[in-house]
Amino acid sequence: MNKDKMIELLEDGAYFDSLDEKFFHPSFRKGWRKITSGNISWWAVKSHYRNSSRLVSTEKLVYSLTKSI
Repeated sequence: MNKDKMIELLEDGAYFDSLDEKFFHPSFRKGWRKITSGNISWWAVKSHYRNSSRLVSTEKLVYSLTKSI
């Protein structure tokens, strides 16, 4: 999965659990896809949101986007 698709899914409510290495979205057949935290596309997503406070994570390293204003 490429960076643009991951951003599109995050904008649609997806989230990434980096401890379980699963990217969750209802459009996936199982509800999630295996994505490692070292995945280059995931690093590109993090880089894309680097200067923004929209990409947030919980204490359990679950990443999601906050709503834009």
